[in-house]
Amino acid sequence: EKQVVEEQAIEEQAVEEQVIEEQVVEEQVIEERVIEERVVEEQVTEEQIPEERVVEKESEDADWDENKEGSLELAKKKQAELKTYYDEFPSIDDIIDETRFGIREAKEFTESILHDLPSGEISERTTACHILKSLLESRNTSCLFFDSTHGGNLHDASGHLAELNLEDRPFVLKLSSSEGLGDSMGQKTEHGTIRFVQALNKTIEQEQYHSVIEDILGRLSKAHGIEKQYICVKIVFAGTFSVVYTVNDLANYAVKSLSTVAQKLKDQFQQYLGAKIHPLLFRPAFDISFFDKQGNKTFTNPNQTHQVGPPEKTKTYISPDGWTRYGLKVLGKYQDGNAWLHPFRDPGNWYRAFHGTGRVKAVDFGNDNQSFEEQYAPVDAVASIFESGFRPARKIAHGNGVYCSPNPKFPENGYVATVELDTQKGKKKFKCMLQVAVNPDTVRFTMDKDIWVAPNPQDIRPYGVLIKEV
Repeated sequence: EKQVVEEQAIEEQAVEEQVIEEQVVEEQVIEERVIEERVVEEQVTEEQIPEERVVEKESEDADWDENKEGSLELAKKKQAELKTYYDEFPSIDDIIDETRFGIREAKEFTESILHDLPSGEISERTTACHILKSLLESRNTSCLFFDSTHGGNLHDASGHLAELNLEDRPFVLKLSSSEGLGDSMGQKTEHGTIRFVQALNKTIEQEQYHSVIEDILGRLSKAHGIEKQYICVKIVFAGTFSVVYTVNDLANYAVKSLSTVAQKLKDQFQQYLGAKIHPLLFRPAFDISFFDKQGNKTFTNPNQTHQVGPPEKTKTYISPDGWTRYGLKVLGKYQDGNAWLHPFRDPGNWYRAFHGTGRVKAVDFGNDNQSFEEQYAPVDAVASIFESGFRPARKIAHGNGVYCSPNPKFPENGYVATVELDTQKGKKKFKCMLQVAVNPDTVRFTMDKDIWVAPNPQDIRPYGVLIKEV
């Protein structure tokens, strides 16, 4: 018996060593791919600025007119923020690779978590996993769970939970330059590229014609095999030349074609470097270790408030009484440090708010022919819109962006998703919303004190999942 036990232990150790070895190989492959992409981008940059163009570059850089073109520093900062946000999206090649290390393990791990009924106790992590799975299933989306502390190495989508209600989840097309698109000859300097993308974005915002955008739409139409009217270019940004676009109301169709779309994009765009998709577009994966015990808390004080934000312009943070929070591991996640969240009441703290997880449909706005994102209030906390029948005028009044509320009771009044679960103690219903931090430099305050708007997804960061038993 001792020999049998010993042999089993040796076999288990051998299997574990093999798994670790496979993981190391996979990490090396990923690292090599990242290095290759970086080398390609550096080569592109070098090709864009040959020696004979140095004089021209210096001339163009010196020619930046801040009175007419705005702050150069702010322009560069915005481009860097966009690049950082969208570069975190997973590549299509990685998403569709079912043989990639970690996929099979994640499927087995997910099955082990969800196989048994949850206890129904809010304080237990498995209950939160079942609730998250049910929320995604209500949006016709499946998910995977993995554990990075035990070798899991998939793209963690938890940082994008605040975008759960956004129907238009974008693709990102990375090109080495705009050369050959429309009448563009390509830009040879950094400042020239910034000018160019600013001009393109202005025409996109004003819905004006531009030969480059029209050419891009035509090529995207051929790559996805659908008409141009169903494709919407949202924004372009520098750092090579990248195009953010959506396939309107056709997410499921687009997902089914992922296995071939990357090659078709490469065929259509001579300057192709790669393609990425929104982490929630196709089978998002969540690192079960993203729950951070340091941030776990049950709120029991109904009158607890704090002043949070930059000095001289703080806002009141109201604790969500009666809710249990699962903290998310976000410290060290962003390049700008941790002051936006920690330590609490630091002068660099972002405002605290709450984001509903319910859902409305495009047709609720009375005109489902427009692009969904243009008329969709991403957060169900917008009570004034809901009570008025989702009139477009109400939505326009608050503008595009991600909606949230500084008042935890506001989204709870019918605008927070309710999930029913079979538990070991019978059927139970739970409410769920997100606790978020909002950028004080960009947030828009509406006429309704309970409605805030973050203009861009990168201006709102989830740091806790709030759950309450109904």
